[in-house]
Amino acid sequence: MDYKAGLLVFTTLLVGSLALPRPKDDVSVFFQYNANGRIVGGTEAAVGSHPHMVVLSSGLLVRSFFCGGSLIAPRTVLTAAHCIGTVTIPIIETLSRSLRVTVGSHRHDSGGTTYKVARHASHPDYDWFTIKDDIGVLITDTEVAYSSLVQPVAITYDYIDGGVPAIVAGWGRIYDGGPASDVLLELRTTTIDSKDCVELVNQANIEWEFEMQTDPRAEVCTLHGPGFGACNGDSGSALRRIEDGKQFGIVSWGFPCAVGAPDVFVRISTYESWLKSVIV
Repeated sequence: MDYKAGLLVFTTLLVGSLALPRPKDDVSVFFQYNANGRIVGGTEAAVGSHPHMVVLSSGLLVRSFFCGGSLIAPRTVLTAAHCIGTVTIPIIETLSRSLRVTVGSHRHDSGGTTYKVARHASHPDYDWFTIKDDIGVLITDTEVAYSSLVQPVAITYDYIDGGVPAIVAGWGRIYDGGPASDVLLELRTTTIDSKDCVELVNQANIEWEFEMQTDPRAEVCTLHGPGFGACNGDSGSALRRIEDGKQFGIVSWGFPCAVGAPDVFVRISTYESWLKSVIV
């Protein structure tokens, strides 16, 4: 076996081993953007109230939910680029064969309809170290069948700043440090002014000894009281405007769960041209 072939086999085995997590393994350290981040302080969503929600899961023997996403077209799931990176095989930049997306489910571990992923695209400027330009799509191998429980979410490319009531959903913790919820949770929150977000992030950096920066051009922030928040909540999930239900953000990163620091989302309007070029 030559060097390249051996390296490919080793890499495949390595990723395969990483794709066998135990159910409900909590690997999130917020701010660290590991994919098992959960919503904290949310309430159970009504069945069918978030028909755009997508479960991203992996694992050959034991399937494990690791990120959320939103259905935006018959074959296109919008998510965070760092979620895609979680299941991308290093060096060859190929998705793990165990990756699946599930739609129409109120639970992350059962129900709904599951689809294979044909290909993916992350924004070309995505930076895993700074978590910037954290946007990507997964393209299913066949069109997703729509129903009362499965519908695409409309995207708004409006520039959203402070004071906008919003909602985010995911399969999250009932409380910080507690067990993950089997059922879909939702959290209502409000966006904050970009300048305020920059100041609050700087304060949180001092308190938590991080060196993160928020970019108002490409990110939008929300802020809830202590005990509530999107612990990456779930990473890749949609932030939607309550007024019309349109998505304007993607859960990206934040600080330790539900401590009153801002949660940071990808500002979709910044990526209008790129996103329209990859939708199927």
